[in-house]
Amino acid sequence: MTGKDVLAVVVSYDGLQQTVRGVEALRGQVGHVYIVDNGSQAPSLALLEALEQDGYVTVARLGENLGVGHALNLGVRQARDKGFGWLLTMDQDSVVDRGLLAAYEAAIRADARQVCLAPTRIKQGEAPKNAAGREVRYAVTSGNLVAVGVFDEIGPYDEGFFIDCIDFDFCLRLRRAGHTIFRAAGALMQHTLGDGVDVPEPVRKFYARHPPIRRYYMYRNYLYLMERYLLAFPGFILKLGLLHVVLLPLMAFHDTQPVASYRAVGRGILDYLRRRTGPAMERSL
Repeated sequence: MTGKDVLAVVVSYDGLQQTVRGVEALRGQVGHVYIVDNGSQAPSLALLEALEQDGYVTVARLGENLGVGHALNLGVRQARDKGFGWLLTMDQDSVVDRGLLAAYEAAIRADARQVCLAPTRIKQGEAPKNAAGREVRYAVTSGNLVAVGVFDEIGPYDEGFFIDCIDFDFCLRLRRAGHTIFRAAGALMQHTLGDGVDVPEPVRKFYARHPPIRRYYMYRNYLYLMERYLLAFPGFILKLGLLHVVLLPLMAFHDTQPVASYRAVGRGILDYLRRRTGPAMERSL
């Protein structure tokens, strides 16, 4: 594998300069950048148009938000159609280190069985970590390098989740098929979960600030995840469930709209019981 064998798919939604920074960090490391835009407003669309000018970047403008899963699956299809062997999945708010693909190449040379590689996440301004390569149980979608052939084996990203738990579902299906997820030594990426919030250090391990709509997807989709994988991966599912329990009191003190957040959690649980997937219905929030 070399960088030329890699298509990077970037999921975009009103990312403005964040998207530009992320794409520029990929420039020259991968064979092509494919941005899937989920209905951004005019200022972001203008920046995406500028990125396309040299032919290194292609933008698919969906005109509406069809979800992260749908955008990623368009990237899978594009990689297949264009003959790329690997897909790098990226969020718009992630910025990879200039040596990311070189670190992935080294990991694959050392073990050709690798089919899913992940970076070490660092915060903006944080000193680079000298993390050794190791197998991990799961990884967030952003920064993942995945062999395109894996999707023929385990299927596409689940679009029913729409936003949250897509990464967990993909990783658990991958592990259930007998594959591993490898955090490659020297592969670094700046990535932030949720809005920045000033909370005590112990709380930061469990809490990230999100708007109510994200609380809806987090709790609804966790229940679908539990339903699918509790028997196969009980430790992982129970630990994730405990995290959701711990989050409930923290939301009262740190969410910007705690009442709306709790209402969204309740609606998410109710919609799970109603067997609803995909985007939240307006009357559910």
